[in-house]
Amino acid sequence: MENSKNTNINIDRLRELYPEQTQCHYKGVLIGQYKRQGNIELYHYPCRIEAATFLVCTSGEANLTCNMTEYKVKAGDMLAILPRSIMVSNMQSEDCCCRSMMIDQNFLKECDFNLKRLTQHMMEIAERCVIQLQADEQQQIIQSMDLLQHLINERSTTPLHDEVIRAYTTAHIHLMCDILSSRFENKQSSNALTRQESYFRQFIKELSEHYTERQSVTYYADKLCISARYLTTIVRRVSGLTVTDWMNRYILMEAKYLLKYSDMSIQEVAYKLSFPDQSFFGKYFKQHIGMSPSAYRNQQ
Repeated sequence: MENSKNTNINIDRLRELYPEQTQCHYKGVLIGQYKRQGNIELYHYPCRIEAATFLVCTSGEANLTCNMTEYKVKAGDMLAILPRSIMVSNMQSEDCCCRSMMIDQNFLKECDFNLKRLTQHMMEIAERCVIQLQADEQQQIIQSMDLLQHLINERSTTPLHDEVIRAYTTAHIHLMCDILSSRFENKQSSNALTRQESYFRQFIKELSEHYTERQSVTYYADKLCISARYLTTIVRRVSGLTVTDWMNRYILMEAKYLLKYSDMSIQEVAYKLSFPDQSFFGKYFKQHIGMSPSAYRNQQ
């Protein structure tokens, strides 16, 4: 059984845990301000974030771990956290304060919103989720967030109020993603990989839902209605990694999380990740991490 302190954090759960920190909520979008003062330690225990999340640190500093990678965040930094990322905050200074926006995946699907420019950078975002904002960028994001918050809290009953909020939310997401995209500029032709990026995005979506099943390359290719050879070519061309690399990264991230933050035995972890037995899992883990699962679990 997993540690009772482990949890999944979605918008509804966050509103329940920190009602006083939630500034406004609208149909899959949550805007909040979280402060260290008052002994509020958000993400003090490991949790899986079930929404796209953007945090802008406006003061103080914090140490956090996202997908098993440690970061130091200070005033002026923005965190971009992909859905289903695993996060824990190890330290927050007394003056630490963050403005935040969470967008659930259903809302993203409904938006007139295109993520194609970012698909080839998904791993960069996952591995370098903290970026330093320029002063004007931070000001733009905060002002945009303030305006959206005002519109939501206004609770107007005019006929187009929902459409106005949705349009401003979409514009705000575009603003943040444009800033992210500028950090991970694509060096290739912007039009050459459009169709391939679409396939890559579908592959990542399928992988994020089925990686614990340890399916074959053919399984994912069939899901996309393309050949395994073509999928392999697309993934390598768009991301620089192979399909197997991506599958290993997802499996190993989950294995590290379960070994570090759950009460599951190593055998239970092996079965959860669809390995035939503990021995096979141990060999796989040591081959990629350089130590046994038990040694990884016991290290400080």
